[in-house]
Amino acid sequence: MAGERTARVWAWIAAARESDERMSLAALCRAAAARLAVDGASVTAVGGPAVSEPLSATDELSARLEELLLTTGEGPGTEDFRYGSPMLIPDLAPAAERWPGFAPAAVAAGARALFAFPLQAGAIRAGVLSLYRARPGPLTSRQLADALVFADIALQLLLDSYAGITGSAEYRPLDGLSDNRAEVYQATGMISAQLGVSLEEAFVRLRAHAFSAGMPLDDVAGDVVGRTLRFNPDLDPDPDPGPRT
Repeated sequence: MAGERTARVWAWIAAARESDERMSLAALCRAAAARLAVDGASVTAVGGPAVSEPLSATDELSARLEELLLTTGEGPGTEDFRYGSPMLIPDLAPAAERWPGFAPAAVAAGARALFAFPLQAGAIRAGVLSLYRARPGPLTSRQLADALVFADIALQLLLDSYAGITGSAEYRPLDGLSDNRAEVYQATGMISAQLGVSLEEAFVRLRAHAFSAGMPLDDVAGDVVGRTLRFNPDLDPDPDPGPRT
């Protein structure tokens, strides 16, 4: 039965490819959104609190939710990576007390349910598969079982891409890869030097500034790299947005 389910999910992913697109995480996300009765899906590679790389998202709201997870440091995607188990939130509205930064912003953006699955094999945790719905409601038992298979396949695609395994011309796991977060990492390093703190603490400061300013993390990082925003080592927990002198 498990083998039949896996074969069926692989077939769904193959059918979700567009024109001459190869087997990829982008096709996997489209198949998951279509087959699991959700409104969007995304896959993010995660290497720790300060290293998160969105790889594919089916729509703008899926990408926005990944941005909120990274900016606030809260939410199902963050916790399921930390604890290594799926986080199934059938209604985000009551979760505001648990995640005061993430949940209200996610609901305001248009998401009412969120389901996050860690991409892991034993001690290896490589990322997160996230699914959202515009209306509250749980996954059925069949949808949950299929979602776990989607997560297993997403992990395989991700690890194959890291190992340089393609197998055939039709197999390109990271086709459709989103823009990387090189500026975020560069900005984190600059803030670390400006404040004399660790990279993790520098990332926390960057993320806090983006959240308090209501700006995308990438935009704030761009300001830091472009030297229009400097973080000063003072007693105020909020960075001074004055220009570099």
